[in-house]
Amino acid sequence: MEIEELTATMGKYYDQRIVTALVGLECDVNKVDIVASAVTAFQNVEDAFVVTGDYDIVLKVRFPHYDEFQEFLVDGLGKIDGIRRMKTMMVLNIKKEMGQKIGE
Repeated sequence: MEIEELTATMGKYYDQRIVTALVGLECDVNKVDIVASAVTAFQNVEDAFVVTGDYDIVLKVRFPHYDEFQEFLVDGLGKIDGIRRMKTMMVLNIKKEMGQKIGE
């Protein structure tokens, strides 16, 4: 699937839904704190965690529209010096958030 086709499909899926995603960031080891400070400046970043494991920082982000989320990835995170790699995990369904079960 080409990127334009994928973007169109995701845009249709999230057309009437809030976009919630987790974004894993792999950073240059000596720039983790600088990157963490930079990403917390974005209004749509709800949570930012410095973690161990495959990523150095994990973000929870929320956007009203998919195109704004895409712009954030490319024009926001993509321009921060020190980020070596990103992995985006789209939230399909929320079962529990902030200690509260959802939909039960």
